[in-house]
Amino acid sequence: MRGALFTVSRSVFDISRQKEVAATPEEEVRQQVVSWLIKEKKVPAHLIETEFALKALDPKNADRLDILVHHFRAGNPLNRPWLLVECKRPGVESPQALQAQVNKYLRILTPQFIMLALGNRAIFFSLSDDKKSFAPVSDIPEYPVPVRTLSRGN
Repeated sequence: MRGALFTVSRSVFDISRQKEVAATPEEEVRQQVVSWLIKEKKVPAHLIETEFALKALDPKNADRLDILVHHFRAGNPLNRPWLLVECKRPGVESPQALQAQVNKYLRILTPQFIMLALGNRAIFFSLSDDKKSFAPVSDIPEYPVPVRTLSRGN
């Protein structure tokens, strides 16, 4: 059979989208972050959305952000998430481009934390007390325990 092509495509299972997706370098970073959030930061998987469409908040906005962690447990609306994550594959790092991209998201969202996942490293930011700016922090805390769990012992 002449001209036939044989390809083996690599894929990874995205727990948020509940499907196999192509294992691009950026997708691999995204899935590593999702796994880290669930295992290390105790984020419930059902609160994590990958490739979150901003159209859900602004019908005219066609942008998608890499990872959004909802904060419904605190009574926050969709536009006040716990965490916004922007992922880049190893070797892709333009501070100006990243800043512009994240600032575009911040016109619609006010997350408590921001994480820039840059290949094998991460940079974290926390919303200031006045809710007007973000400051660098060394890490983010574990996801908050539900209020009803905290009050059970009383």
